Amino acid sequence: MEKKYFNPFDLIDEQTEDVDIWKYLALHHELTELPNRRMLHMSMDGYLKMAKENGTSLAVVIIDLDKFKKINDIFGHFTGDALLIDVASRLTALSVYGIHAFHMSGDEFVLLIEQADELDGKLKLLKEIFDKPFYVENKQMPIGASIGISLFPKHSLDAGELLEYADRAMYKAKSSIENRCKFYEDA
Repeated sequence: MEKKYFNPFDLIDEQTEDVDIWKYLALHHELTELPNRRMLHMSMDGYLKMAKENGTSLAVVIIDLDKFKKINDIFGHFTGDALLIDVASRLTALSVYGIHAFHMSGDEFVLLIEQADELDGKLKLLKEIFDKPFYVENKQMPIGASIGISLFPKHSLDAGELLEYADRAMYKAKSSIENRCKFYEDA
């Protein structure tokens, strides 16, 4: 019979793995696995510092899904969850364009868009995401998005203010019939 030995380093490896899992869970949305609100607040100053050092701009974009509550009420939370996962997947695909997605909560997402001087083209990509139909279990979901945008350094140099201004613009877009995307100065 082969002798077994206790190796205390195995415990350290297990604990390190547990810590890594807990860190990940603390910084990512449990459903969509996008970075969450905490990670956004931890990251935003770094993105702003990088934009300042590079002499570029940064767009803060808040997206609120239209009719999401209605979808949950009619089709159920499983369908709503599947829809959120699909939205998150589409937003994540934009990362190759310097567009970083965060899941704030519920049906609200935030994008940090680097090189905001190229914003028109990047917003076109975002528009295409919501122009393309969403399906869950072969049913088309009637989802849209209200989008608010603030710009660094044009509107503010402060991370908190940029989020607040994008949020105000998003609520203005939500109440607008003709334009579901508003910049802070339009709000």
